[in-house]
Amino acid sequence: MKTAAICLTTTLVLTSTSLVFGNSVSEEHQLRYDNPGGKATLSVSHDINAGGNESTASRSFFMDLELSESQDSVSVKINKARGSYTAHGMTQRLPASKLTGQSITFSKLDNGHALQRTDPDNDLEIPVGQVIGADYPVGLALVDILPILPQGPVSIGTSWTSSRDTRSLEGWAWAAGSLSSEHTVTALDKDNGHTIVSVTSTSKAQLGKDGNGLQYSGDGALNRTSNWRFDASDGRLLSVSMEQETSGVNSLPQGELEVRQLTKVEFVASGAAGRDLSIQ
Repeated sequence: MKTAAICLTTTLVLTSTSLVFGNSVSEEHQLRYDNPGGKATLSVSHDINAGGNESTASRSFFMDLELSESQDSVSVKINKARGSYTAHGMTQRLPASKLTGQSITFSKLDNGHALQRTDPDNDLEIPVGQVIGADYPVGLALVDILPILPQGPVSIGTSWTSSRDTRSLEGWAWAAGSLSSEHTVTALDKDNGHTIVSVTSTSKAQLGKDGNGLQYSGDGALNRTSNWRFDASDGRLLSVSMEQETSGVNSLPQGELEVRQLTKVEFVASGAAGRDLSIQ
């Protein structure tokens, strides 16, 4: 599997110096991946609109995860996984259960401000069909939604920008580009003595061909919005809710086909928002 080069940058562009936090003025808070251990779930869905028709096909992936950390890395074990593909009114189960019990390792970068796959060429993959030419890497799905944290302290109104390489399964072809994001802190809350930072991120990219399997072309427009919560006291990501809209062209064996896709991703750590974290 060809792997795009890793490129991570972050720039702090605005910092609010104080805010009302309960009945007092709050201090600013540093965000770092210090203790991201615990259980979590990850769900990914692709709603594919091809040729200007209504929803043509869909894919979905669901995983129960268990995270453990060391000083320089984070290990993510897959406790349970399943996937499906629906087209022409028929649903096919994808062979995701084979990943049960296997693990992916992520390295902490830049003093814990970002995470990246330690060995991207040996990612855990879910087969998604021979026509696509490259299977779906679980580690890539995770690292693509993990926020790049700011260098400086944050409070309400703090904004920063970041950029990273991105690779995305669009319809029946892989696409790649550079994702530029702006992040803004929208709230600070206290929960059992922990400081919870809420952030909204907006991202844009121009996608082009990835080189694996079928070719991707067209305008390649990508627009993404993410809302995420981070425990600044523990250095732990609690949740991410992401929606992404893309448009482009797949070069299929039967000819070129315009494809629009809505991708939704939900990551929820144990204890976040009181949700049931088990996959049924």
